[in-house]
Amino acid sequence: MKTYWDTSAAINAAVSTEVWNRLDSGEHIARLHLLAEFFATMTGRGVEILDQSGKPDRMIFNQQDCAAWLRRFSERVQFEELTKAELLQGLDKAQELGVQGSRVYDYWHALVSAKANVDELLTRNTRHFEGLAENVAWP
Repeated sequence: MKTYWDTSAAINAAVSTEVWNRLDSGEHIARLHLLAEFFATMTGRGVEILDQSGKPDRMIFNQQDCAAWLRRFSERVQFEELTKAELLQGLDKAQELGVQGSRVYDYWHALVSAKANVDELLTRNTRHFEGLAENVAWP
């Protein structure tokens, strides 16, 4: 199985051993942008989690721990990008697909996942990919 990871899926891997273990088999693809976006999120506002007693809490990494986590993740993932021509060709189709504003970032993920010919695109934000990718899955 060939799987594309967006940033939200990588964040799920940081908080869930079950999601992290998906990296144990198959081929995994991501964009380099994921590293910066993950770092920004996890060293900034972090993500909401439940503590051991079931109460809401926040997971926030310090810079060193975040860089170390990303290094481990990167060892299990191949990085794929679009060429300038491929991105511009994709943007030519943006209007017919209803891509505008910040939706362009999810569209970029969808374009890279299509280029990589993945079986599934993992994301916590499945609604964001409606009409952009048919192989979207919740991590």
